[in-house]
Amino acid sequence: MSCDIGRELKRLRKDRELTQKDLAARVDGGLDYTYIGKIERGEQLPSLKMLMGLSAALGVPVSHFFQEESPVNSPLRLAESDVKSTELHKELRQLHPDDIPLVVDIVRVLNRHRKAERKRAYQSASETLPLAAEDGPSYRKP
Repeated sequence: MSCDIGRELKRLRKDRELTQKDLAARVDGGLDYTYIGKIERGEQLPSLKMLMGLSAALGVPVSHFFQEESPVNSPLRLAESDVKSTELHKELRQLHPDDIPLVVDIVRVLNRHRKAERKRAYQSASETLPLAAEDGPSYRKP
């Protein structure tokens, strides 16, 4: 179990482009960053209180660390009760093999966009830069 929690902690931290020091600084009450490394390596099992602090800092519920994934559903993280995910899974099974590279590219673009959105949420408003496809400041002289 500690390895699963550690792996998920590391995945969430990296998804948000945080270092161990960055994450440690976000935890209420403070935390030594080396403790995060021990959790991620499975050397330390965090207390419930610590897990609550880490989940708050990462913006996920504590239950997120205890969700089991079946091998069939893990790549898409499908929930059987989630109708849209089930619909997506159904469509993917019917996908023509020649279309797989295009779908992979689309998913990569969506993931990069979401990652950029999360990163912007953590930055101050003055540091936020628009993406190429979004409206941004004009660089022309008035």
